[in-house]
Amino acid sequence: MASISITERRVGDVTILELDGRLVLEEGEIPLRDCVDRLVAEGHTRIVLDLRRVTRLDSAGIGMLVCKYMTALRRGGALKLLQPTMKAEELLHITRLSTVFEVFKSEDEAVRSFGTA
Repeated sequence: MASISITERRVGDVTILELDGRLVLEEGEIPLRDCVDRLVAEGHTRIVLDLRRVTRLDSAGIGMLVCKYMTALRRGGALKLLQPTMKAEELLHITRLSTVFEVFKSEDEAVRSFGTA
């Protein structure tokens, strides 16, 4: 049973994915992979992951973030992060992924960062 729930909504042409739960091996990373793959296949390549309710993030979760970042990038889009928890921010810093991902404090900033379609 997956221990993460993903709520999907759109703001203009940007898809916001609100993650709630654990983004860890086999519990959270597989549902995230499937969701982002479906979005990209449908042509929705401007994606913001809202991480404020992610209670745990492990190396598999980090790996899936990177993988899905590349999936969106290859299709001309982007995957950006919104409000990671303090622990998630530490992990992004330690792994130097904070230099790869654009991280935002507000949803409005994150959506505006894509510019207009």
